[in-house]
Amino acid sequence: MSRAIGVGILSSLLLLQNLGLFVFAYDNGMAATPPMGWSSWCTNDLCGIPDRCSEYEVRNKADAMVKQGMVQLGYKWMLLDDCWSDTERDANGELQPSPKLFPSGMKALADYLHDRGMYLGLYSCVGTKTCKKDRPGSYGNYVTDANTFAKWGADMVKADYCNKPTNETGRDLYTQFSQALNATGRPMIFAMCQWGVDDVVNWGPSISQMYRIQMDHIPFWNWPPTASGAGYGGGTKNIIDFMGDLHPSKYNGPHAWMDPDFLETLFEPYTMNFTNSRTEFSFWSLWSSPLLMATDPADLSDEKRSIVMNPEVIAINQDPAFISGERIRNDNTTTGGQVWSRPLQNGDLAVILYNSGNQNDVTVGVSWTELGWAAEDSVTVRDLWARKDVGVVTQGTQSVLAAHDVSMLRLTRNRK
Repeated sequence: MSRAIGVGILSSLLLLQNLGLFVFAYDNGMAATPPMGWSSWCTNDLCGIPDRCSEYEVRNKADAMVKQGMVQLGYKWMLLDDCWSDTERDANGELQPSPKLFPSGMKALADYLHDRGMYLGLYSCVGTKTCKKDRPGSYGNYVTDANTFAKWGADMVKADYCNKPTNETGRDLYTQFSQALNATGRPMIFAMCQWGVDDVVNWGPSISQMYRIQMDHIPFWNWPPTASGAGYGGGTKNIIDFMGDLHPSKYNGPHAWMDPDFLETLFEPYTMNFTNSRTEFSFWSLWSSPLLMATDPADLSDEKRSIVMNPEVIAINQDPAFISGERIRNDNTTTGGQVWSRPLQNGDLAVILYNSGNQNDVTVGVSWTELGWAAEDSVTVRDLWARKDVGVVTQGTQSVLAAHDVSMLRLTRNRK
């Protein structure tokens, strides 16, 4: 596909195969697949409270990701969140990085990443200030800032929603910024962080390649809705429940990715332990959501490596059918069991059996008829986390699950 772009005509029609619906996706040649990479937000940081990042940190993480084979798996994006900018614009009215933290400048950092086959993402805000530390936002400077990002060689711009003027709608503000980025002639992912409000699912895809669908995700399993934005809360469980009701297959697709926010993989053993983190990664993959890990990618532990570098689960996330998984059964009021499914390009199905509750040893199963197959069909069941086939069966399959745990399966219907 050509990366050439033209103002105002960057729409492609995407057929969502499972529902027969169409959405308009803003195709500027970027984000044909869900972006994978790292965000600075929760790495060596309490998710933006100290707000630390530096060129040394970014280069260190990038080199570690190359060395560990993460880039070869698709983890190519390095997104600096609300941490890189100086608190004042320069004499020309342009954004500038903190000279103490980024002494070589952003162009040099972008070049460093490009030389390693990676991409640079930078944070901004559609309001007058960013959300943290009184840094300048882009309101009133969309054209200037877009040109600055392009001049530096940035590949992604994330735009937050703080401190916006009250006399303009979010849709208007994001559209202005999108048009300014487009006019630079440099293709960049526009990642809208609008917290899922203002019915963004119905217009976000037409002006961005990624758009947030709910409030901030924080590194807890269950957390009440204390932040601004749509959704049932900031925890992993809350996001899963919200996505189940949102029906992501209606909206998600190439160049228009629904973003439930960063992965908080193994942030802390008491808040995002191994089970919670593996469940989180399973669902983000089933939805074909961006896989941007906000915890440290350097010196991966065996547990962390087993989650974020599982090629079979990543293959579900990147499957070219790009039909997001849907919840097909919800037993929240009884056992806590849920069943989710998505079709894959080769005719297989990806299925998650999920224990959403706090009780261990819960049996969750699915019948072939629930999946639209005949009960007598012979199906090969592959456990994607164990990375092995577990049997060839008819009728259906089930798993006994610990609290919060999943069984993520790939089902292949065998020819008769």
